[in-house]
Amino acid sequence: MNSDYENVRNGSMRFHDEEVERYRALLDYGILDTVPEEAFDEISRLAAYVCKTPISLITFVDESREWFKSATGFETDITEVPRDRSFGTYVINNPGDFLAISNPLEDDRTRHNPLFNRLKDINFIAGVPLADDAGHKLGSLCIMGFIPKQLSSEQISLLHTIARKVVLQLEKRKYVAEKRERQVAELRVAPPAGEQESNGVVRESVRNPFVSSLDGSVSETRDEPLDFNPEADEESPAAIRNEIRDRVGDLEIQNRKLLVLCEMDELLQASRTEEEVYTIIAHYSKLLFPEGSGGLYVFNDILTILECVSSWGEINSHREFLPDKCWALRLARVHMSGSPSRELYCQHLNHSEAVNYFCAPLVARGKTLGLLYLQQPNGSGNEADAYTQNTYDQHIIATAAKLSALSLANIKHHEALKNYAIYDSLTGLFNRRYMEETLKREISRVTRNKEPLGLIMVDIDHFKQFNDAYGHTAGDMLLKSIGDFFKDSIRREDIACRYGGEEFVLILPGSSLENTFRRAEQIHDDIKRVRVRHRGGFISSVEVSMGVVVFSEHGNSAEHLLESADKALYRAKTLGRNRIVVA
Repeated sequence: MNSDYENVRNGSMRFHDEEVERYRALLDYGILDTVPEEAFDEISRLAAYVCKTPISLITFVDESREWFKSATGFETDITEVPRDRSFGTYVINNPGDFLAISNPLEDDRTRHNPLFNRLKDINFIAGVPLADDAGHKLGSLCIMGFIPKQLSSEQISLLHTIARKVVLQLEKRKYVAEKRERQVAELRVAPPAGEQESNGVVRESVRNPFVSSLDGSVSETRDEPLDFNPEADEESPAAIRNEIRDRVGDLEIQNRKLLVLCEMDELLQASRTEEEVYTIIAHYSKLLFPEGSGGLYVFNDILTILECVSSWGEINSHREFLPDKCWALRLARVHMSGSPSRELYCQHLNHSEAVNYFCAPLVARGKTLGLLYLQQPNGSGNEADAYTQNTYDQHIIATAAKLSALSLANIKHHEALKNYAIYDSLTGLFNRRYMEETLKREISRVTRNKEPLGLIMVDIDHFKQFNDAYGHTAGDMLLKSIGDFFKDSIRREDIACRYGGEEFVLILPGSSLENTFRRAEQIHDDIKRVRVRHRGGFISSVEVSMGVVVFSEHGNSAEHLLESADKALYRAKTLGRNRIVVA
């Protein structure tokens, strides 16, 4: 190790001071040229899974090369590439914390990389640096794919989290190695069996429980010193093993939570309704925090309150509350308990005595959609462990909230596009395109079932004069009022559409000519009661003309049926308007 430091010092003319410190930090971990380890391979596979790419790498960059510690998704005899042609070098020297390159064989930074010359189908590569606590960028966590793509902000965030797991694994290896060296050193300087100690007491002659082998490893023998107490000695081998086991266990739990988040993200992306999202969030929140309870709140735009739409376990929070009752919504970031000041507890809690909780706002595309509330049992460990666990839990719940918010925003956006495609924006009725497609579908259905189908075409009488007299704003209000009237007056199976301008079409499945005419008469009488408020008063009653047809008496196709209804409507208007005509 010291000779390596000397080599760095002797070559310092070729390295900037920061690079010397970075390389020294890398050497301290003793990771270079080590054999493959499952712990690193598992982290590498996790990175590929998160980013939906077939290949991932964990690499370290020394003074002359980029060396591959783990490679997932391909088999090659290449274990390193020259530093001046390596992608990892660009990652650690990149001013930002993320670097992505599409078509690497065409990019000057990567087209001479021996790895890409071997894997010519690679069309996308991205990486984040592996930085230790001091900020030294030791190497990179990279993912590669055959199709150019753009990682989402959530994927990039998770990639940074996974990169941190690599560094934690390095810290664990370093910790284990240093503990082993201290054990061996202490055993070498221990007094011989039977030697008199400083207090004059002679120790019982027994074999030491740890013996150093030729390769420097430590093996355990069957005998133990009579005064050996692993529970009392914090530096005892048993205590060390317990500490290492606890740290490894924590890492495994964290990795499992990352996998659960990835699985949750996959299902959220595949969701089609808000109810599916609510179910997924509740289910995976219980998996992420099995000992906790919580609730999902969504924002009600009409009432401007947060409403609980899904919960698990017993929660210490109101089911409905105003946004200003929650610190997370007011601060637009995760808020957690832990302060003795009662004023810092959210006001939507039923009580704040010894409540350990997180509130994470659901924000997507600049809009607050809801809140993820998580309540945890009070910890019994020391403050340092509790702080570390709370910090990690805060990151997990913040990521879960981001994924949930993005999924809900996508569904709302999809619903808005769907509504735009099939609904008339002014009246809220179905538009002409949807009506024509629906009419064809209904005709096919009633033909198979040998059922009747009625259709009524409606036109507002003297609508142009109405607009001229009261203005286009009043005209729009009249159309909207007529749309509301139709929505309230038709059966659930009926279909009301705005055909165009001031014309409407009502499709009545299962309705005979007699029933359709009777329905038209009822609507003709009731529609006169529609009123439009204008300048403090109400505009006079509305009159309409109607054309009535049925399938297949007046047409055996959607086009013919609409044509017959239009002719009947035209006759009603030529006969003086405000009447019903059957084709």
